[in-house]
Amino acid sequence: MRVKGRMRFALTRPHLSGLLALLCLSSVALGQQAAPLPNGEVSARSFIDTAQVISKYTTEQYAHQSTLRIVKSVGYVVYQCNESTPEENKAGQLVRMAVFHLLNPMGTVQWVDVCKPGESSNGITLANTFVGSPIIHALNEDTLRIFFSGRAPKDTEASYRVLYKDYTISTGKLSDLQQVKCTVAKDANQAHDLAVPAVQAHLDHLFGGGFGAKFDSGINPTCDMVACDGALFSTIQIKATVDGRTRFMTNVLMRSKDGGATWELLGAPDPRLLPGETQILAEPVLTFDDKNIYLHLRSNVQENGYVLSRVKKDDLFTFDKPVKKWTYGIGRPALADFGRPIGLVAMFTAPSVTLSTQGVSRNRVDVVRIDRSYSRYEPVFSIVDYNAVNTPFMHLYNDEVYVSYSTGKRRLLPKYGTSEVMFSKLRREYFVGVPPVGAGGESAAQKDAE
Repeated sequence: MRVKGRMRFALTRPHLSGLLALLCLSSVALGQQAAPLPNGEVSARSFIDTAQVISKYTTEQYAHQSTLRIVKSVGYVVYQCNESTPEENKAGQLVRMAVFHLLNPMGTVQWVDVCKPGESSNGITLANTFVGSPIIHALNEDTLRIFFSGRAPKDTEASYRVLYKDYTISTGKLSDLQQVKCTVAKDANQAHDLAVPAVQAHLDHLFGGGFGAKFDSGINPTCDMVACDGALFSTIQIKATVDGRTRFMTNVLMRSKDGGATWELLGAPDPRLLPGETQILAEPVLTFDDKNIYLHLRSNVQENGYVLSRVKKDDLFTFDKPVKKWTYGIGRPALADFGRPIGLVAMFTAPSVTLSTQGVSRNRVDVVRIDRSYSRYEPVFSIVDYNAVNTPFMHLYNDEVYVSYSTGKRRLLPKYGTSEVMFSKLRREYFVGVPPVGAGGESAAQKDAE
């Protein structure tokens, strides 16, 4: 407002952060030593304070497991949600997509219900339980392919098979249900439904007869689709549950040459190589270099932490032993390549911080830089939110990294923080003044991992 001929402004936190960055740049221009900002608490707080709700919080009691694509400055976030209960994977859970402009996410967001339980189209009928684990892939600038898990009435598990629908951006139309197909045990002449029996049979091929039968609790698409060497790569996750708890899990690498409609099942890291009774290799992020493909996985066991398993491109059926790379290892890892000079940056769920008597879990993530040989993992700063920073997903667009994640502002189920999906940006400015990875020696976490 104007007061006695002068302009007076209220400086909000984002304004202060921007002013601080400008002052740092000005000191460099004047030949002075730059202040070591904006990093640490300033960056972490900015990431949370500028995040916007993009899930349909007016009707949803639960929203979680988001993945993200951006096409022509429009964001598309798919996630699983439920309007009748705040609990995960319960009857009524559906797959929904938020569509919004990057310049004003919360003010422009609209929603598309991708798939609901009980749907029937294209000769496929889904059981009236739930659908979930959505993954979004951009086939081109007008077509998004959205994968998810579900079951037919005859299927024995709620997450028994993987299906997809195509969304046409120009018309806003969804296709009918499509069953994802796969080939098993190097037999390219026979296509199967990408469902529990096919993945079990392939595990028998990899590790010996009877091994696949251990995994009897469903499959999920959890890994982002990544283009590599003229094909699309991802994984299919399969698990075993004992006494109501997940005890055994792995991910089978897959390759597709038709945009994910059909996948060739390849190798899988062996969970039996992990110590302890809980042997989980879950929710990987996939990266690659000239010779190898890497899976960055969570173990769900603090002692095992986040692990890395590698397969050579000239032998895609033989993974090496998973190696611990970071502490804790609970919660989906996220990773993006900022390019030079920042490089690879990961977000790893860290031990929860006590901020209230309600005890919200997964309310802290470590932002970590990784060198190109995956030998050094060094912390940059940690992000903490009272309402949770749960299951982040990172996406590179126009040389910038955007993030969707779950939180729990309404605290419908306080412990887990899964009532809203948020959208934010991991700004390049957060890494100003951070030395090249490895320059400061091995971090404590890296020493612990080795």
